[in-house]
Amino acid sequence: MKRIGRVILPENVAVRKRRLELLVWSFLLSFSFYPEYFGFLAWFSLVRPFWIISKLDRREALGAAYFFSFFFNLFSIWWVGMVTPPGMIAAVVIVGWYYTIILMTFWKLHRIKPMFGYVALPFLWTGMEYFRTLSQFAFPWSDLGYSQAYYPVILQIVSVFSVHGLSFLIVTVNVLLWQVLRSELSPERRITSLFAAFGVVVALAAFGWIVLPRIPIEGDYKLALLQGSFSIEEKWSEGKRDNSINRYDSLTQAIADDDINLYIWPETAVPCYLSHDRGCRRSVSDVVRRSNGYHLVGSLAQTFSGGNRYYHNSCFQIDPDGEFEQTYHKVKLVPFSEQVPYQDKLPFLRKDFLRKYLTFIDRYGIQWWSDFRPGDSARLFHLPEAAYSVLICFETAFPEFVRGSIRDGAQFVVGITNDTWWGRSAGLYQHARIFITRAVENRCWFARAANSGQTFIVDGYGRIHGELEIYTVDALVGKVGLLDEYSFFTKHGDITGRFSFLFTVSRIAILLALWLVRKFVLPRRL
Repeated sequence: MKRIGRVILPENVAVRKRRLELLVWSFLLSFSFYPEYFGFLAWFSLVRPFWIISKLDRREALGAAYFFSFFFNLFSIWWVGMVTPPGMIAAVVIVGWYYTIILMTFWKLHRIKPMFGYVALPFLWTGMEYFRTLSQFAFPWSDLGYSQAYYPVILQIVSVFSVHGLSFLIVTVNVLLWQVLRSELSPERRITSLFAAFGVVVALAAFGWIVLPRIPIEGDYKLALLQGSFSIEEKWSEGKRDNSINRYDSLTQAIADDDINLYIWPETAVPCYLSHDRGCRRSVSDVVRRSNGYHLVGSLAQTFSGGNRYYHNSCFQIDPDGEFEQTYHKVKLVPFSEQVPYQDKLPFLRKDFLRKYLTFIDRYGIQWWSDFRPGDSARLFHLPEAAYSVLICFETAFPEFVRGSIRDGAQFVVGITNDTWWGRSAGLYQHARIFITRAVENRCWFARAANSGQTFIVDGYGRIHGELEIYTVDALVGKVGLLDEYSFFTKHGDITGRFSFLFTVSRIAILLALWLVRKFVLPRRL
């Protein structure tokens, strides 16, 4: 215990001071993602952490890098613990190592030659962010570019280079400001670095000012977004299913209009397995028939394969006659919340297995992760005059996934979510801003129906056209425009992210190969 205590509270005063400073900067960086206008903090909050890590020896640098990374993640996504404390801990611990590996790669390159480290750092950071969109461990939440989502003028660049391109520029500015503070550099180089950093921000603002239309263009395809605002306890309480359906029925009837092309219910709006529960299907079909329109309804689903039963987070399109036309099973699941990554290969992490040995899960009612199954692929939904794709909750955080659905023919995008889990915490607002960033990347209209908010319609420039107050029971009737032209990002994809990822992997591979040669090959020759 004493050893653990010394690790947490080291006796060395210099280490304590360093940790305190890193703690402050990790908080400021995380605060740049909070509503509404703290994004400016991201442009300089990495200067001192980079500087501190670069001056330490290997062991101290590793400790400082993980300390900063751990607390940045903790301050950014602490609210995940409101749903699943184990999932939050797993995410913070694992994602913290992503940043640490990148920071240590930078440290090594900086030791070889400082300029190598300075030039590589934006690529390394951006490559790590892109890597976080890959595999079932993917958790691309706190990409630096999202910190600018409250600044419409700055955000416009993502239509060219994606959110990862904006992250690249933010890290670049941090590196340039670091050079400004280096007293050992000549005044000329420090002034040049200052002007370069200032020039990047000015160029971004100028680009946004040029491309952002002065007068917002209105949509012409009518939708209705329904916000039921059910508490988690009420929705999933036994015998409360009909309450949910009746509330959405009332909202639908209050706004029923033959001109509405699609009524959109939030994620898991109907608390049953709509795939096979006949009574539930019948009740929902009755609601749809009374409205005389198409409905997209969020619910759960079951499928069977090889004698096994699988559970899905899904949505269903129902035609005006009450017939179930199309179904989509969520593809991108939240790791250690909705699923165990690679659960077929890691069965010892599944909830049913852990319950046999960790009895406190049931004893204290701890929210553990679910065992949902991902769907096979994105789905294009068809209406008489348009086609659209659906993003369920976490799926909005994947730029290439969203781009792929638009390339497949979606003319607008629907997002359904249930952020009631997060209360009024920062997670509620961070999620909405990620959704807005996807709209700007693709210059495409998006409509978002959330159980308790934020529910809104946003155009391809990130401007909101109609919004409901959070935690109100209400419906929003508005119009979206249909996509007529791809953005540069939609045409060409995440060029910055992909290149940075390849750069990062190659540099880590080279450093690893050099270490292996020094460790095993050279000693044998000597």
